[in-house]
Amino acid sequence: MLSDAELESVLSVGQETRAVEFKRSGSLEDGDYVALVARAALAFANQRDGGQIILGIVDSSAMGEENGLNESQLEDWSDIDKVTDKINRYADPPLQLTVGKRNHPNGRGVVIIEVREFAEIPSLCARDFGSKLKLGQLYTRSLRKPESSQYHTQNEMREVLDLATQKGLRRFVETVGRAGLNLAAAASSQPTEQQLYREQLDSIPAHLSTFDSAAPHFVHIIHPSSFSPDRIAYTELQQKVAGSTVSKRGWPFPFSREPERGQDLIWEENGRMHPEAWAFFTTGLFADLRSIGEWQNDWDSLTIDDERGITGNMPVWLPLCNFTEAIEFAVRLRAAMALDEPMAIRFEGKHLTGRRLVVADRGRSGFHSNYVYSAAEWSSNPILLDDTTAVAGTRQFAVEATKELVHRFGWTAVTDDLLSSIQDQVFGPE
Repeated sequence: MLSDAELESVLSVGQETRAVEFKRSGSLEDGDYVALVARAALAFANQRDGGQIILGIVDSSAMGEENGLNESQLEDWSDIDKVTDKINRYADPPLQLTVGKRNHPNGRGVVIIEVREFAEIPSLCARDFGSKLKLGQLYTRSLRKPESSQYHTQNEMREVLDLATQKGLRRFVETVGRAGLNLAAAASSQPTEQQLYREQLDSIPAHLSTFDSAAPHFVHIIHPSSFSPDRIAYTELQQKVAGSTVSKRGWPFPFSREPERGQDLIWEENGRMHPEAWAFFTTGLFADLRSIGEWQNDWDSLTIDDERGITGNMPVWLPLCNFTEAIEFAVRLRAAMALDEPMAIRFEGKHLTGRRLVVADRGRSGFHSNYVYSAAEWSSNPILLDDTTAVAGTRQFAVEATKELVHRFGWTAVTDDLLSSIQDQVFGPE
């Protein structure tokens, strides 16, 4: 769910997106208003990654002083039991909702309703409400403009069907796995054109003007197993990135609005909230560079700041969440490219010397020992995504890569269950 700072960034753009919808202030007891919110929630549930409804925002003036909910509205819409009861009267199967209070930049309160994508099958409207809701109707978010619609283009309908099919296949793979059958074929070789991809990767910093590639950061590297200079038509590069974007935390991975263009690549930099840069080549190489930033000590930490040349902190959840999103992006990009070969993924850490692990979560206890990285760089083991692994679920890959990383900080007691619980807390169950 969006933080206050991320909310301000979204509102400053001044318009809705496919993953975010604004609603003016309204009462939970107003049937017409609830129907509009329910319609938006149904549409978000039927798209990949779901979406967020921000209550108390005027479309035409998202940053204005008139925005916000009154105290009664704020109290009612913050009650998850009441909100779930009202909205799920119109949903079959019921929607998975989370609500949270946030502060508008003008100081007034708003409420964000986070809607998760459907768990197994798309959600249909469960009852009529005037002209706003129709029994049995499938609502989706339009690809043409950010709105909830009951009228579907071929691409919008295919997106819902593809999502439902993938979930069904994943359940099938889990079922046969529990029966003792193994559908996954182990990848037996590394990609053979690493140097060609490396040359492209090393060329990226020369294109960047604002991203500080000398500061501590991670690089998320994704490419087809084999190298082909013109695998993707240049005119399709931006479309492939936009169609594969992951928005499970409210902030997209990657942030893509107006990329710059070169001979065989497009790229974009963003410093609005999370300093990042990305580039995408006609070879299919995608690289995302993401700054680690500066982080405070844990509130209950017993560690010592001047020990072993500490230069800064790094939350455990930061690489875990970034790796999780990068792998999911790779799955979608592979599908968008219609690859019949595995997609290779690798993560690299740059300028990490002296970084110390912190928990950076007030709901969890901090470290009582310093775990510090001594070297400058780190590289993960490669991950190969094929049809079977993409369907079976990818979060464990992010867990394994994070363990590889934190072991080198000296934290060897980390467990799969702990990292998986962080993923579930941030992204919801897989």
